[in-house]
Parts: sequence; C-alpha cells; structure tokens
Amino acid sequence: MQPDRGSDLVVAGMNPAKSMGASSAFARIHRGTTFIVFIDGLIVLWIGFAFASNLLPESLQAISISLLAILNLIIWNGYKNRARWAYWPGAILISLACVFFAFNVLISIIDILLGNMSSILLTFLIGWATFGSARRVLFHFNPSYSSAYYSTQNDGSNFDLEQGEMLAACPTCLAVLAIRPNMLSVNDKCPHCQSPLIDPELAQKYGIDSEE
Repeated sequence: MQPDRGSDLVVAGMNPAKSMGASSAFARIHRGTTFIVFIDGLIVLWIGFAFASNLLPESLQAISISLLAILNLIIWNGYKNRARWAYWPGAILISLACVFFAFNVLISIIDILLGNMSSILLTFLIGWATFGSARRVLFHFNPSYSSAYYSTQNDGSNFDLEQGEMLAACPTCLAVLAIRPNMLSVNDKCPHCQSPLIDPELAQKYGIDSEE
C-alpha cells in the first residue's frame, strides 16, 4: 500500500468499479450525507418541538418551531450546494441526531435488562442509526472529504488505481484505501485511524506472521 494514497475515501460497501465512473466517489458520499442532514434536521426539529411544547408558552411555540425549521432548511440547502459556512453546521445537525439516537439506545438497553424483550428490535434499529450517523460525522474530519467539499477545482474523484491495486475498506473506520493485496502485511495500518488492516486474530488463525 502506498502511504500517499491512503487518504482516498469512498462509501464503505460501494462497488469500487462504480466509483471510477463519471459520478465521483465524493459526489456519492456528499449526496448521501446531504440526505442524512435533511432527515436528521427533521429529527432535530421534532426534538425542538418536544422541548418547546413543554417549556415555552403557546404564543412562542409556533414561532420557535418555524425559526428552527427555517434554520434547518438553510443549513441543508447550504450543505447541498457545498457552501463553506454549512460544512460544520451540517455535521452538528447529524451529531445532535446521533446523540439523540444513542440516548434512546441506552434507554432501550435498560428496558431490555428490566425484562422487556420486545425492545430488542428497536434497540438494533436505533443502534444502527447511531452508528450510521456517527460514521457520517467522522467523514467531516477526513481530509479528503473536507478538501473535496471546499474545493472549486475538483471533486475528489482522482481514484486512478495503479497496476495491481484495488480498493478495500478499513475494518475499523471504514475509510476505503488503495492497496496491493499481495503486499499487505500484518504490520500495515490504516493511515486514518492507525488500526491494523489485517485483524491480528485472523492473521494468527491463518498463520500469517508479523514481519517485525
């Protein structure tokens, strides 16, 4: 694996061949994240409505919710159009929804421990939503994503693979890297999260020795 190519990133699970086409990897990630910003904005709006209903007088409830809805739409539209100011506000919207999901996961786990086994499915679904939102937030700390978002010259679609290379996802942070499978060793680490690209237990199981 070449270290200077390690910051290339595409959506985990995407068919690598599709990321090479006219629609770039960044465009796919940004399109999906924009949709998440919109959905999580609705969730934040619902949370705001719940707080306003309990804390504000009726005369102010409609005004506060309307302002929050307008703010969410402005952030979503700015993020969709890659406005520089909307980058972190969009990430904050996703983060707020992620915290909400995580809180509900905790409540559901407590409910299961108290004997309500019907909460298992809900816990799984909300847990998956938490994981997905957290992953989208982490995208914003990835230098490839941020540079492509802010760039007006390119869209981060430079995924020209060299002979013998393929795209593979880091098993820990899900960033997709250009690797050479026949040169990958137990000592190779993800340049983003510094986690092993080959699980040590898996390597031991198949007798792959460290080169240290």
